Amino acid sequence: MNVSRITLITPPSSCKAIEDALSRNPDLTSLPHPRPDIIAPETLSQNTGTAEILRLPEVQAAISGHFLVLPCDILSALPGESLLEAWMVQAAGIVGSSALPGGLGVWFPTKGDHAVKGEETDFLITAQAAPATVPPASNSLRPSLSQVVYSTTTDTLHDITDSKHSFPIRHGLLRKHGRIRILTTTRDAHIYLFPYWILDFLNRNPTFDSISEDIVGWWAKATWQEGLVPKLGLDRILNPSAPPSNIKHAENGGDPSFDIEDDIDLAS
Repeated sequence: MNVSRITLITPPSSCKAIEDALSRNPDLTSLPHPRPDIIAPETLSQNTGTAEILRLPEVQAAISGHFLVLPCDILSALPGESLLEAWMVQAAGIVGSSALPGGLGVWFPTKGDHAVKGEETDFLITAQAAPATVPPASNSLRPSLSQVVYSTTTDTLHDITDSKHSFPIRHGLLRKHGRIRILTTTRDAHIYLFPYWILDFLNRNPTFDSISEDIVGWWAKATWQEGLVPKLGLDRILNPSAPPSNIKHAENGGDPSFDIEDDIDLAS
């Protein structure tokens, strides 16, 4: 697998400036092929949610296979080919199916030698990733991979703890993963490798607004929370030949945030 097409997505108000930069700036004109395409959907603004951007017809028309999402302010020394190698070898094990690949995201620590004072953080719970059948190379990123089982912003975490005076964890998570890591000093880099089927998942859940909180967050919980797979329409995607569930899908007006089982109060 390699990158065969690059698409820059921008609001119409910024399109002309980007076009001029790509045609005149020596640092940009000297970039190797493929040369980036630019799309500027009329309905796109600076306030459009990241999941909503992926739902725009112009954006979906530009995606014809598995795809990589990068933020506009990316600055990273992480080799792109290392990410691709890790995704290609590991993704099938993460999704638990040989038929459809999974995804890969990047989070970075906000503490350490290169920490930025006041850096925002996200709340992340991870479990051990499924072992790959191919041993990793010495410089591979795969030994550093974990399975995301819960992901949200610190603001959302504070809303939960303020309203419940604790952070509840579901029994189902601990039944599925006896050992988990709770990370409070990491930050979502907003770098994602997604399988093509994620667009179907997005379109089946019209209330999704954010890639990080909604697509990644609900997908992560669906790997262990009972009832979420049919609720989110994932059963139709991962196993189209299976008989339909009687659980109301979000695409038909269901709310994926329903409670299925009791929580464990970590403060008790």
